[in-house]
Amino acid sequence: MSLLFSDARWRDQNIKLLQNLSQPSGILETSVQPNSLPPAEEALTVFNNYLNGPHVLNPFLLRRDVQRLYHSAFSTGRTGSSSQTPDHLTKHDAFRTFMILAVGSVMLYRSGVHKHHPYGYFLTALQYMDTKIISRGLDSIQDLLLVVRFGIYHHIGTSIWELTTLCMRMCIEQGLYKLPRPSMRRKTSLLQEQLQRRVFWECYIISQYSSITLDRPAAIADRDIQVGFPADADDEEIDAAEASGSFQDLDAFCRATTRPSTTGNTEMTVFFYCLRLRKITSKIRTKFQHGSGALSSVGHASTMDSITASGRIYADLEELLSELEQWRQSAPVFPNPQGLYHTQEWYDLLLMRERLLLVRKAIDLVPKRNNIPPGDLLLICLDYAVGTITKFCSLFDQRKITYTRSYFQMLFTAGLSVMLWVSVASDHDTETMVKAADAVKQSEKTLKQMGREMPDATPYVSVYEALQVHILGKYDVASGTMQQTGGYLGQTQPHHPVGPGLSGMLHDPSMAGEHHSVQQNQSQTGGIRVWRSDVSFLGYSR
Repeated sequence: MSLLFSDARWRDQNIKLLQNLSQPSGILETSVQPNSLPPAEEALTVFNNYLNGPHVLNPFLLRRDVQRLYHSAFSTGRTGSSSQTPDHLTKHDAFRTFMILAVGSVMLYRSGVHKHHPYGYFLTALQYMDTKIISRGLDSIQDLLLVVRFGIYHHIGTSIWELTTLCMRMCIEQGLYKLPRPSMRRKTSLLQEQLQRRVFWECYIISQYSSITLDRPAAIADRDIQVGFPADADDEEIDAAEASGSFQDLDAFCRATTRPSTTGNTEMTVFFYCLRLRKITSKIRTKFQHGSGALSSVGHASTMDSITASGRIYADLEELLSELEQWRQSAPVFPNPQGLYHTQEWYDLLLMRERLLLVRKAIDLVPKRNNIPPGDLLLICLDYAVGTITKFCSLFDQRKITYTRSYFQMLFTAGLSVMLWVSVASDHDTETMVKAADAVKQSEKTLKQMGREMPDATPYVSVYEALQVHILGKYDVASGTMQQTGGYLGQTQPHHPVGPGLSGMLHDPSMAGEHHSVQQNQSQTGGIRVWRSDVSFLGYSR
């Protein structure tokens, strides 16, 4: 992406914009006051929204425990506006009650259905946080995960990255990544073993996502994980299996339970599906980070390594794209979707986002000419970036999905990926160029909308807008003639013929060593790493 910022004149004209990216951001929620408990009817709506929304994707609490919390806090016939926390509610239960209200009310508040700010519930929850927050075993990990989930949507005053790393450390200390000792299997109920696995794999999912976003080491290596996946079953089904006494442990139950079955989808189905996707993401990281070691120092790489590097990267790319396609084809179908996570549009977005991540990794590592990637990879990247933008913006415009810093980063990255193709591709046919320009402008529109809700995003929106004006301004898109009015961002543009597609590249021997000259020129961007973005803005590091 440094190519986008290599035009010295553009950098000089926009140096203030780039410098603004390194400035500390303000927190919008500083004016929000702590909330008291809402009336029982309003709270019921929020709790149900939590179970039908966040819980579907992140079932690290038992559904019955969430329901128990509601009845414990609101079962005294409180239907009015009384805001006192019941005396019988422990500090720990009060903390969880307000955290569930905080997480469950985000979408309701942003759509105007709920009038109390989610951050107010979070502030109240903090008042019930005590020194035992990390000494309650499994409960402590669940409590931290509640904070992490809320931190996806709002500033929480600490690093999501550090919290997820802490969660995984606690999982390791408690041995949740290992198979239980035979002597312990009789002492742990099937449902408790199921919950332990759900908590561990939730930590795995969110820590993997955090680490790959920031390009940091994973909290735990896949090779060190011994424990299996949770059972794809409802809690009641596991209770019945426990009562029957037919299963020694959860693995025996999993072997006897196959999906799809006559019972159809379960409350674990979406989590199970997304867990499989995160395993593919982990494989992407492993394959391409391993490859980066061999390609990071051209001066020490052998000629044979340089010649064969492109083939290895293309082979890995095709293999992983095939795995992603198989994953998408296995998506669950919900005849009556209860929320975003039950829709096919959501799965399409996840597929596009992961494809874009994968091809970007390949572009990072593939040998280049004059620091410009091969044209066929750029074209694939363009397709996935445009797909990511159009699918996300469609869901966002329908208010089925909300703004987060993570989504902002995804959209920002996709837009820059499109602009990269416009900047360095050797052949701009009118149809593709119009599609690219529309995607860049569609992304800009949504980024601006997000920026109005997240003031710390404003500097990134400004940089994006200045880039698109500079890059698209070189072409007369409206006329359909595709006349270029300027140079390629100060670069000498070599010719890269766009091949017949990835499969064609892989199976055409004449192209096997086309791109074997590795360039390590690193263009400067005024000392600011715009491509990976300011990690503090993404909420992972403060």
